[in-house]
Amino acid sequence: MFAWLGLAATLTGLAVVRGDETLGHRLPTIYLIGDSTVRTGTKGQQGWGDPFITLCDSSKVRVENRACGGRSSRTYLTEGLWNQVRDQLRPGDVVLIQFGHNDGGPLVGGRARASLKGNGEETREVVDTKTGKAEVVHTYGWYLRRYITEAKAKGAAPVVCSLVPRNIWDSGGKVRRASADYGRWAAEAAHQGGAFFIDLNERVAERYEADGTEVVKTRYFGTDHTHTTEAGARVTAEIVARSLQGLDLPTLRGAFRTATKATDAGRSTRPGAAAYRFDFGPGAAAPGFVAVSPETAFHADRGYGFEPGPRVEGFDRGGDDLLRGDLCTGSAPFAFSVAVPEGNYRVTLTLGDRELGSETSVLAEARRLMLDRVRTEPGRFVTRTFAVHIRTPRIDDHREVRLKPRELGIRDWDDKLTLEFAGDRPCIAAAEIVRADDAVTMYLLGDSTVADQTSPPWNSWGQMIPRFFGPDLAIANHAESGESLRSARRAGRLDKVLSTIRPGDFLLIQFGHNDQKEKGENVGAMTTYLADLKSYVEAGIGRGARPILVTPMHRRRFDARGKVVNSLGDYPEAVRRAAREEGVPLIDLNVMSRALYEALGPEGSASAFVDGTHHNAFGSYELARCVVEAIRSNAMPPARYLVEGVSPFDPTHPDRPEVLRLGRHSRSPSSTFLSFVNPLSYRRSSIRSPLHDHSSSRFHVD
Repeated sequence: MFAWLGLAATLTGLAVVRGDETLGHRLPTIYLIGDSTVRTGTKGQQGWGDPFITLCDSSKVRVENRACGGRSSRTYLTEGLWNQVRDQLRPGDVVLIQFGHNDGGPLVGGRARASLKGNGEETREVVDTKTGKAEVVHTYGWYLRRYITEAKAKGAAPVVCSLVPRNIWDSGGKVRRASADYGRWAAEAAHQGGAFFIDLNERVAERYEADGTEVVKTRYFGTDHTHTTEAGARVTAEIVARSLQGLDLPTLRGAFRTATKATDAGRSTRPGAAAYRFDFGPGAAAPGFVAVSPETAFHADRGYGFEPGPRVEGFDRGGDDLLRGDLCTGSAPFAFSVAVPEGNYRVTLTLGDRELGSETSVLAEARRLMLDRVRTEPGRFVTRTFAVHIRTPRIDDHREVRLKPRELGIRDWDDKLTLEFAGDRPCIAAAEIVRADDAVTMYLLGDSTVADQTSPPWNSWGQMIPRFFGPDLAIANHAESGESLRSARRAGRLDKVLSTIRPGDFLLIQFGHNDQKEKGENVGAMTTYLADLKSYVEAGIGRGARPILVTPMHRRRFDARGKVVNSLGDYPEAVRRAAREEGVPLIDLNVMSRALYEALGPEGSASAFVDGTHHNAFGSYELARCVVEAIRSNAMPPARYLVEGVSPFDPTHPDRPEVLRLGRHSRSPSSTFLSFVNPLSYRRSSIRSPLHDHSSSRFHVD
């Protein structure tokens, strides 16, 4: 139950304070400082700070909305408003900082509230024309860093938010961003000051574009193009809450109530909407869902449907539950696509059959494993949710990624989200696809040992790793066969990642196999390769992302004693050195792959490879487990997004190849896959390696 605890006076009114407290115990407090887009008293308008309060659990955290209309980063400080907040900060508190809308305009005269443009240390001395008082004016970034520094000195955690976008659109149907000025300066100030950063400008703009101009103009804004209505404020508040949940802040763990995934305005099945809801089968569709019969073929005008391929069957079991009363299935894998804009999407599937059992595996885009053999008994249904990243080659208005011939026309680069349903008897009853602007993205850059491989039996750990992460993290695999650090940059792959990566996202980088083939004066592991690797890391950090370096795995080469022979020279050591010198986490896949291959042995390791370098599904799955184990055991930030049930993995005790078996598949190369006997569903004693006698518990999920 909420308790009204008190009201703190400001120059323009009263700041809302909510949160339960017990005598002698002060809950952690989230302070909001900013302008009228965070808090306003004007009729018909609402700042996002008010609905944000209702998304917080008052038994876990207090919220004080100290934002003040008409203030800039400069005047919030000079008028003493910040001092009031700062003096009340305690260790464990959180300060959300959002300014920018009022930082333009005159330095003197009129409202005289502007800061200097930029993020530098330049100053300008001015004299107030009304009072005659002299003042030294600083840059916008300087004021943000002042708030950050003083908040941290009090033991609080500062979180900088870029300013929310206005309801201003360009001729191409895009919301005008602040990425070239205040949004960028806010990100830079946060990074320089060691604060968390939420790119609210970009995330809200993406949401507006997904919902469409009509919804935004009629529902989210009212009297002007800056201040939102109650509905618009709610949209922004939910994005803020979900973004905060993605930050590594102990104070905020469990502090939020479940926010809605999409507002009513976004619950549409039209392309470009925020949510798409489909009821599969020949029966009538449930309310709010669009019917998808076995005959619903994909067409660009429709924007959704089944892809050409094996025959899809449908069954209508009848009954009052329209959503679960019918389903689609097939004797071979079948694919369903939805035309969506670039971005992250949270997919929730309802699987099962009222009369028969089912077993469903799900792959997304170019054979990325999302769900592994989900079984249901007759009459039982399950829902599973995961995140999928969709991308296009576009970098900006003038550039695109230079795709290789093998990439042309594949599912990774089209404008559709494609799901492939496979298994002994896949049964899909319903699907909901919701744009997930709040999801964290893990970008992968690398070569063929990481890339999505479209032609079996070739596979990579980058295709397998999505299976280990939950619905709040999406894998964006930008690795490509044949690439080195330099060639990937020339092809625009790094620039493509940098064009969409957001503060708080992860960037995993694994190169080396092709870099060692490059020749020339001073070209080598500890020269050009090391410098290029560092430049990738610094580029990611410059965007507020969190890079993680991965050493390249060994090739399948053994000596007479059955030990792996290093064929990569100093390249793995160069990665380790770059991680040390740049201060970023390291996943030493080189060391772990040696242990894995030697455990399998010179002969047994053939079960993991297609050739001496590239892996099949079994080898890729084991390497993905190595990467996940490094993340889990070292408590790296991505570990919080792992699915439940991920247990420790020891590469010296690998799984048996028999835990994987060939599933039913179509003749289409993009549809061939290996179906897994789910290791997470087995106790260790039921998966005994023929190479090692070990029965320690590694897998256990009830």
